[in-house]
Amino acid sequence: MNRMKWLVLGLIVCLVAPAAMGSALVTKGTSELEVSGMLDFATFQGVETTLNAKYAYFFWDRVALGVRGMLYNNDAVNYYGLGVGGEYNFELPASYRPAFGTDIVPYVGGSVDFRRAKLFDETEDAVVFGGEAGVKFFLTDSTAFTLSLVGELATEDIYDDDLEATDKNLALQVGMRFYF
Repeated sequence: MNRMKWLVLGLIVCLVAPAAMGSALVTKGTSELEVSGMLDFATFQGVETTLNAKYAYFFWDRVALGVRGMLYNNDAVNYYGLGVGGEYNFELPASYRPAFGTDIVPYVGGSVDFRRAKLFDETEDAVVFGGEAGVKFFLTDSTAFTLSLVGELATEDIYDDDLEATDKNLALQVGMRFYF
């Protein structure tokens, strides 16, 4: 299982490198690849690993629809999921320019996922409805750093909150997005 995680991570890096060489923002016809994750070696529940990937296509200016996948694992909880989502990117005034990079773009999004989770030796299948609000800091015209607040509500108890099962999750997420 450990080798598989490193193989998937290596494959994603190989796919992301060429995507960063494009030149696009959030306009019609652009593709977006998002990668985010976490590796924490010292948690109460053992080593914690999170990997999220998303591909989206801008069908209209500032509006993207796409697919996403996620993996999460620690000693008490693990899940994987697939889903679909949409996102709207707001436009700031043309006179506004950040101190670094090319642009700042606030956005909101929604998603619906199917997840299979193993929580404290119980396996659950759930549909997860998610909402996200954040901001993209474009470092170049084709690479953005993202910071967002993500809220999720599941049809079953698939999250842990201080070693107690719950169907709600609220998290701050950091990631990278590449446009081509």
